[in-house]
Formats: sequence, C-alpha cells, structure tokens
Amino acid sequence: MGITQVVIAPDEEPISEKPRKYRALIVEDNEALAKTMMWTLEMLGATAEMAHDGQTAIELAKSFHPDIVFLDIGLPGMNGYEICEAMRKEPALQNTVFVAQTGWGKKEHRERSKQAGFDYHLVKPVDMEVLKNILLVLDKVSL
Repeated sequence: MGITQVVIAPDEEPISEKPRKYRALIVEDNEALAKTMMWTLEMLGATAEMAHDGQTAIELAKSFHPDIVFLDIGLPGMNGYEICEAMRKEPALQNTVFVAQTGWGKKEHRERSKQAGFDYHLVKPVDMEVLKNILLVLDKVSL
C-alpha cells in the first residue's frame, strides 16, 4: 500500500458493490467531523467508533481491534504521527490499515506519515470515491 490517494482506474472492475463488514476507528478532535465520518463509514458498512484525543484512541484501539483507523494528524497533545507509531507497536493492531486524514498535504507531511507507519495519506476534505476505494482495498486484504 502506498502513502497517497487511492484511485481505481476507470477500466478496472470494482472488487464488489459494497465492502464487507469491518471495524473502523475515527480519531478526530473536531467532534462534528468525527460524527460525520462515523456516519459515512456506517453507511458504507462499518462498525465505527471514535475518539477525540490520542490516549483515548490508543486505549479504544486495544479493545476494539479496528481493521482501519482514520487518524487526524493535527491533534492536541499527542499528534497523529505519535498515535500511529504507538498503535503500530500493539500486537493486536499489526494488520490494521492506518489512514492519515488531515489538512496537511505537503511532501514533508506525506513523508512523515510514511515514516510513522501510515498506509495512506489523505488531505481533507476526503473525496467519497477515494474513501470507497480504500474500503474496497480492505476486501483484498486478509484481516
């Protein structure tokens, strides 16, 4: 997986009409954005949970065991890079897909995301088709 927007070529067939059921964790300090993302993911077939700070996110991930984590970078306290690095150390999260979902899109931000262990780096606002494509990629991965 790469640190970039995910695009399925127009001539490529979709994996399925709808992604399989999966567990998603949204980590976002803006509560309205977090709720909107949670509702969107639930509409697309997820069981979703949300956290608004790093420590809560890490503790929730240990018990929830998400298949995918959508993680804002610019959080108060622990930033998204630090949270991703901490979660990557958890044995139960070794197969989890990490998506940076942030307003920061410069080359150095993408490089730092890659170093922290993110699989994808998306710049807000996230395009719905890009989001669906990432979820469809989960269908290809044995979680």
